[in-house]
Amino acid sequence: MSLIYNLERIERMHEMIAHRRTGTPEEFAEKIGVAKSTIYVLIKELKELGAPIVWCKYTRSYTYRYNVEFRVGFEHPSLSKRELRRISGGHSLNFNTFLI
Repeated sequence: MSLIYNLERIERMHEMIAHRRTGTPEEFAEKIGVAKSTIYVLIKELKELGAPIVWCKYTRSYTYRYNVEFRVGFEHPSLSKRELRRISGGHSLNFNTFLI
């Protein structure tokens, strides 16, 4: 799978976790389009990167223990993100979702 695809999948996971909308591991796997065992591997890898992911038995969803931000990308100090997108085209991923 391509890097872009994997990053987009991680972004979807992050947004669902941040908004407590993962559901059970089985439901989360179905929403992401992977096997349940893969969800466990992906969550373990995110935790190894520092993501404070925990299971909430009340919402029956994965969530973050505290507010986090996930970012991947390159920035040019003098150009806005909008200007960079216009110049470079291609994919534009937004990994700046905050826990609400």
